[in-house]
Amino acid sequence: MMAGEVPRHLHFYWGIVSELSIFIDESGDFGDSGSGYYVVVFVFHDQRHGIDSHLARLSQSLADIGLPGNHAVHTGAAIRGEAEYRGLPIETRKAAFTRLFAFARSAGVTYKAFTFRKREHKGRLKLKGSISRSLALFLRENAEFFLSFDKVIAYYDNGQAEITDIMNTLFNAFFFDVEFRRVAPSQYRLFQVADLFCTLELLRAKADDGSLSRADMFFFTSPRTLKKDYLNKVGAMRFERTLG
Repeated sequence: MMAGEVPRHLHFYWGIVSELSIFIDESGDFGDSGSGYYVVVFVFHDQRHGIDSHLARLSQSLADIGLPGNHAVHTGAAIRGEAEYRGLPIETRKAAFTRLFAFARSAGVTYKAFTFRKREHKGRLKLKGSISRSLALFLRENAEFFLSFDKVIAYYDNGQAEITDIMNTLFNAFFFDVEFRRVAPSQYRLFQVADLFCTLELLRAKADDGSLSRADMFFFTSPRTLKKDYLNKVGAMRFERTLG
């Protein structure tokens, strides 16, 4: 403990509460098919570091390209031109993607991604076990950092029952005080950032395997551009701290 630092067990008496927000998203499913990928992402935000100015800047930048300031960016749909992006020019879809990416880089968050090739983890139970072991090892290796927070709030949309079960089991066993909140992407920009990181890590795996889709290639022009403009830069936001 550094000089002048309040001991953790006295935080509540002094009115000092450190809170870590974790936004969780995934890409893929737990189906028994051995093809494709499963990606799960955890975005970490220390609530002591405010992002209000970054949020305001993102809303204004979306309004500048003709989207509502409160538009919830859905990166996969933007790439494929689906849902709310159907009929929008590629320039607008790219602009929405890059503006969310710029927000993620400026907001000071970090993330951890776990990527699984389903051919290597065949079957629902094997995939679930692999995710559980990977997450448990990550938490244990970084216990000093995570247990330095008084409270953890995990945000998830309950998309996959298996992920909900993994989080309930591991987080309740690991953290002193954890709360789970079910959210929709439109409610939190950082949940949209989790979706962005999921999309980028899925693209990384597909690029490594030479399996980018035509929609991916049309949106990013080439694997080289994807790597140079996004994948290399997002690497700086990965959670790399190991303190134990």
